[in-house]
Amino acid sequence: MKIFKLFNFKSMKTKLLTAFAAIIVLVLILGITTITLNKNTNTEMEDLTDKQLNVLIKDEKIALNMSQRTNLLRGFLLYEKQEYRDKFESGIEESIALENELVELSDSERVQELIDQKIEWGTFTDQVFAEYDNGNKEKALQIMETKVQPLSDELIQSFEELANEQEGLINTTGDDIVNASNINVITTLAITILIVVMSITIAFLLSQRMTKQLKTVKDRMKNIADGDLTGEDLEAKTKDEIGDLVIATNDMSSNMRDLLGKINSVSETVSSHSEELTQSANEVMTGTEKISTTMEEIASGSETQANHASSLADNAGSFSTKVDEANEDGELIYDASKQVLEMTNDGRQLMNKSVNQIQSIHTIVEQAVEKVKGLDAQSNQISKLVTVIKDIADQTNLLALNAAIEAARAGEHGEGFAVVADEVRKLAEQVSNSVTEITGIVGSIQSESSNVVESLQDGYDEVEKGANQIQSTEETFETISIAIDEMASSIEFITDNLVEMSHTSKNMNTSINEIASVSEEAAAGVEESAAASQQTNSSMQEVTSSSEELSRLAEELNSLVRRFKL
Repeated sequence: MKIFKLFNFKSMKTKLLTAFAAIIVLVLILGITTITLNKNTNTEMEDLTDKQLNVLIKDEKIALNMSQRTNLLRGFLLYEKQEYRDKFESGIEESIALENELVELSDSERVQELIDQKIEWGTFTDQVFAEYDNGNKEKALQIMETKVQPLSDELIQSFEELANEQEGLINTTGDDIVNASNINVITTLAITILIVVMSITIAFLLSQRMTKQLKTVKDRMKNIADGDLTGEDLEAKTKDEIGDLVIATNDMSSNMRDLLGKINSVSETVSSHSEELTQSANEVMTGTEKISTTMEEIASGSETQANHASSLADNAGSFSTKVDEANEDGELIYDASKQVLEMTNDGRQLMNKSVNQIQSIHTIVEQAVEKVKGLDAQSNQISKLVTVIKDIADQTNLLALNAAIEAARAGEHGEGFAVVADEVRKLAEQVSNSVTEITGIVGSIQSESSNVVESLQDGYDEVEKGANQIQSTEETFETISIAIDEMASSIEFITDNLVEMSHTSKNMNTSINEIASVSEEAAAGVEESAAASQQTNSSMQEVTSSSEELSRLAEELNSLVRRFKL
């Protein structure tokens, strides 16, 4: 897989940490993107409600204030009621406050021009009141008709046009906000889907790559435990701890094949020498029986003893030679058994190394389970972030509702803003629906994380089985070691008996020569020869018993070796 070229490390721990770090980075990108997009939308909404909407309201209020005050001024001149003048003058403070607020909200040259014209209009109204107070009602009406009324109509129309332009700008801004919010929803959903797909892909491929090689090693260990060593060497596809385990398994299998082959060869040699030893012992026993018969003949007459002394000396020499040969064979068998015991100890050490390697894999897989659980915790953090986004959507919906209420209060001039408020409300509902979808996707992530935990747990169980099978193989090696140790002890015992027999046969040969050279000592020689013959017969019985035990141990060793297929 090309994706694993990014994770081609020599440590399982580094691979797992890199995979989890990649997923966490993607989650952080999703969170930062979502926060940034929502912050931009909120900024535009604040500008719309705090500035543009207020400019529209101030324009309409100023136009309404001028219309009311113009009508009050006309009514005062026509009906000369003081209450009209009082209402007119009371509106001056409100008018000035509206002008100042409008200047703070808008820095356009047109607004400043209209404010200057309105100040000029105020100057004309002051002239009207001045002429009226001086008793020039006709002059006051003339100023009203020629200056105040035309300028008032012009200003009211200009402020209404400015309000209409502002309303159009609000509609355009609202459409931009709606379009930007739609793009935000699509972007967030696309990034979320991408994160989910990449997270699932990384988790699935990484767990499959780990468990596949572990299963291969487990199968090979099972075959070895069953006695099958005929398999080809496994291929180490990675350079991490699992790759080291594969290499160690191959080395163990190869060493066991060599070890068992040598054990098989040595056991066959031991079996062959034990048969030869048994045959030699039988021949020695036959010789001792002849010696016993000869001693009886010597006892019946010294002349017959002298005649057969030469023949007896020859038989004793042959007996000594065969004992020496049996002694040499026993030493060879003893050396071979030591080599077998050393090989068995080497095999047991290799098994211990494999057990340690399995324990290392056991620890790594257990850590992988904990890391995937950490990924599940990160998914929970995403759920919390989605809850925050839903709260923002609810607040946006509430803001749209308040804006609709204010538009309703504004009457006809607020109809356009009511449409914008309705679109914002719909947008908030769309965001809420998208949050619900994201919540479902996050649930899917958590579900897949649980599946990954189960896969890693299966790998953990397989490693435990492999460890148990290696333990069983180690116990088999222990049994072989004990059997070989017992065989070495028996061979050493046989060798000691052969050395003693060699000394005894030499003493017997000396006694026979003395019988041949000194016939006067025949009686004493016969007694010594009889005693030596009995001792030799007893020793040969022990040799026969030991050779039979050696043969049994060799057969038992062959039986153990045949349990393995080489």
